[in-house]
Amino acid sequence: MAWLVLVLVAATVAACGELGPEPSGRSSGAWERLPDPPLSARESGLALWVDGEALMLGGSDADPCPPTAGCVAPTQPPLRDGAAFDPRRQTWRRIAPAPVGFAFAEGVVARGVAYILADGEPGRPDAPPAFLSYRGAEDAWTQLRFPPGGGDRSIVATDDHVVAFSTTDERGAVPDVVFDPATGEWSRLPDDPLPRSFDRTMAWSGRELVLFAHRLVPQPGAREPSLVLAAALDLDSGTWRRLPDSELLGQGARWFEFDGRLIFPALGDADGGEVGNWGRAYPHGGVLDPRLGTWSALPEAPAGVDPSAGEEFAAGIVAGREADYFGHRGWILDAVAQDWIAIPPLDEHEPLITGRSVTAAGRDMLVFGGVRWDQDGMRGEHLNDAWIWSPPR
Repeated sequence: MAWLVLVLVAATVAACGELGPEPSGRSSGAWERLPDPPLSARESGLALWVDGEALMLGGSDADPCPPTAGCVAPTQPPLRDGAAFDPRRQTWRRIAPAPVGFAFAEGVVARGVAYILADGEPGRPDAPPAFLSYRGAEDAWTQLRFPPGGGDRSIVATDDHVVAFSTTDERGAVPDVVFDPATGEWSRLPDDPLPRSFDRTMAWSGRELVLFAHRLVPQPGAREPSLVLAAALDLDSGTWRRLPDSELLGQGARWFEFDGRLIFPALGDADGGEVGNWGRAYPHGGVLDPRLGTWSALPEAPAGVDPSAGEEFAAGIVAGREADYFGHRGWILDAVAQDWIAIPPLDEHEPLITGRSVTAAGRDMLVFGGVRWDQDGMRGEHLNDAWIWSPPR
């Protein structure tokens, strides 16, 4: 199950939709099929929204591994090619191939430049760890120095820099580092004030780098809930400040900055179950105002929706002309209207499709590729179709 979650998260990682021109002539409500991309069928590519274009990068066209199986490393290298889609003109263009292939990578955008971190796939040919940048104006890739220090890493963008942070202290503390595009060098961040932790993630508030994590204890959640801790770093002064602890479980979403607040748009709550019940339910999602150091609740789940049943999922957030999507099924939070929006089913086979690439294209949701499985979930067919959906205003 852990393997499946990792694959699905990696396959749908996407950058936040940047403020930019709205696609024209599109009505909200139904999915619209886009012209076929100039790419082969694949899964687990990276989708990013950069300067008014949606980039579809890399991925895998090797025999897909069934969702419930454990498979050996593919013998085919991951893909290096990519394409860019302009929603206003409804046109695709091929882009230069990346220096190395990658699948299950993640990407961020800083100052109109895409940065990609690929951890590599041991045992797979031509799938090394890599840190890359892509500039659309020049259609040019650069292979950059990989973040030093090892460990399990993820990345986040500030206004001008890229931060590579450790996702867990379970195998020992790994320093967090910041990349300066002007020099091409990494430097170490000051140690944070949180205790040893796991499920570490970072978000940029527009003013500070905010770290979220869960305290590392022998059996998290066994006796009491494992709740989100937080601290904020002023990059200019190098000074951390501890923020008040939350009452959030912090599962099932990604942090999104809107109007100086950081929002974790996750549906539902949990109470520990029948054995080891915590005495009350704690929400998965919520809102932090880093300036005030205050936490607040998300809007209630839509009427008739029971996220605790495990059948309703949050898939992202929209806020005016910006959005962030990490899935294409379930519900998204409208941060302006303070309401939840249901995503319509993409097609009748949707429950049998995995590995789609998802990104926000402005406020629209764009998906590409994936694998369609048979009823037994053992035989899969790669897809190369692309679709776009506009949430209602």
